[in-house]
Amino acid sequence: MKGFFKTVLASLVGLVLFFILLVMFAGVIISGQEAPKPLEDNTLLVVNLSVPISDKAPRQKFSDVIGGAIQKKETGQQSLRTVVRAIRKAAKNEHISALYLKGSVVRKDYSSGWAALKEVREAIAAFRESGKPVITWQEGLDEETLYVVSPANEIVLNPLGLLEFNGFAAEVKYYRQAFEKYGIDVQVTRVGKYKSAVEPFLLDHMSAENREQLNTLLNDMFSEVVTGIASSRNLKADDLYSLAQNEAVIPAREALARGFVTKVDYYDVVLDRLRELTGTEAGEDVERLVGASDFLASVEKDAEGKDKLVVIYAEGDIISGDDEDQVGGTYISRLLRKAREDENVKAVVLRVNSPGGSADASDIIQRETILLKKEKPLIVSMGTVAASGGYWISAYGDEIYAEPNTITGSIGVFGMFLNIKKLVNEFGVKVETARTAPAADIFSLFRPKTEQELAVIQKFIDNIYDQFLDKVSEGRKLDRARVHEIAQGRVWSGRQAKQLGLVDEFGGLEDAIAAAADKAGLKDYTVEEYQQPGSFMDDIMKELGFSASTSTGVPVLDSMWQELGYLLQKADAKGFYVRLPYDLTVH
Repeated sequence: MKGFFKTVLASLVGLVLFFILLVMFAGVIISGQEAPKPLEDNTLLVVNLSVPISDKAPRQKFSDVIGGAIQKKETGQQSLRTVVRAIRKAAKNEHISALYLKGSVVRKDYSSGWAALKEVREAIAAFRESGKPVITWQEGLDEETLYVVSPANEIVLNPLGLLEFNGFAAEVKYYRQAFEKYGIDVQVTRVGKYKSAVEPFLLDHMSAENREQLNTLLNDMFSEVVTGIASSRNLKADDLYSLAQNEAVIPAREALARGFVTKVDYYDVVLDRLRELTGTEAGEDVERLVGASDFLASVEKDAEGKDKLVVIYAEGDIISGDDEDQVGGTYISRLLRKAREDENVKAVVLRVNSPGGSADASDIIQRETILLKKEKPLIVSMGTVAASGGYWISAYGDEIYAEPNTITGSIGVFGMFLNIKKLVNEFGVKVETARTAPAADIFSLFRPKTEQELAVIQKFIDNIYDQFLDKVSEGRKLDRARVHEIAQGRVWSGRQAKQLGLVDEFGGLEDAIAAAADKAGLKDYTVEEYQQPGSFMDDIMKELGFSASTSTGVPVLDSMWQELGYLLQKADAKGFYVRLPYDLTVH
């Protein structure tokens, strides 16, 4: 027994020592990172498109720091404001000689979505208009990357590279047969003929209504991409549509002949061009390179304005509680309240990049937007998606800004209730219940709802939908009957939403910030982002294994369990949701 306790104690001591050394190692790496140097003439601003661009300041993950230090490569994410502000400021900075766009666009979760990419490409276009060259070398080109880099002066494509331009698609996975196989039953209540969030769990095919709204949305979003590329490359929009319809993929030489790129060549040729722009001698590593965040750190001083304009990010699924990684209802409402009660905060921008989620959490957040709006200007900036619950929390903004390719609307409600009675029975588990009233276990996972219970729940769903309509009508100053007509759970593009009165202006986050400052009459002010990168220690704990994650190793099954986990845990304990139909990824 003594030997056992000695072994356990030795293991604990070893674990503690390892943990301490790990933290010390991480601290050395972080403290060893160089502070930004003063800019020299002929400095090249480098923006790495292969690092996903998130709306809010990204968490600096432990694995990113360690991996980046060891492998000397960029990892993690970068923030949209950092990238956009760096490009726009660099256009006017005398030390910056050119902009180099490195890598191709990589999208992850809600990062580098189409609306964010539009803001980046507009900043790139502004840089080119300053008279300085914008250069990129691409191993291959897809729609996302071409859309962003198309304003560049010099687009060089690898000789064996391909240009993929085959239109937009949105895949929807249907789990009905899988649920039947695993013994999971689903019951649904909903409002709105387009509220198709429940379809993947009830059907094994796409409904006509859902196909209609998706086709309309995809065509509108693709039109924005075609128009942008055609304008930047001086091409005819019809030629791009023809390419997507008839060819889809063309080789590098053909892309050059048609004007999509300016040159076909290898990277070493572009490398010589970068040496020329930075005054680097032949054969030497390119000197005077600066990334977006380091550039801003070099040129921006701490602002001294007393008045503050606050940006609050609602990025991710809307869930109940204090979750900081998603849109926790308690967490975001607390930030809004903090801004309202701080007399130095004169205006607020709420940046929404969310498909929605919990009805309760959405309403808790909206309550704080209503109170804040009574005291200070509140401008809403919609990112890639601001739908359902994402629109719920946006409705009371003094003005709502969106991009033409923002996914929004989806004003509808659904209730979804799972029971796993068959599943647990398969494992020999039987659940018996003692109750004081027939509906005491109405939200149990181990039995289906009765028809009477579903009727009661439907009343709640109808009531939530009525409140949704009332709030949009009041917040947007629209006739309620008109709101009901354009609601029905239907998803709209930002362009359509503006025509319908759900959005006020086209523009990105910086446009919304400028509008908020103007509305508050601010001249000398600072922009403060309440949400800072997450806890470094939290990530260390996760990397050491003190977190739970489940993976089957099979992508389709992992996707199903992820969807199921969201419904069971994250959104709403009552099962009532105001959420975008599924996780819609347009590619």
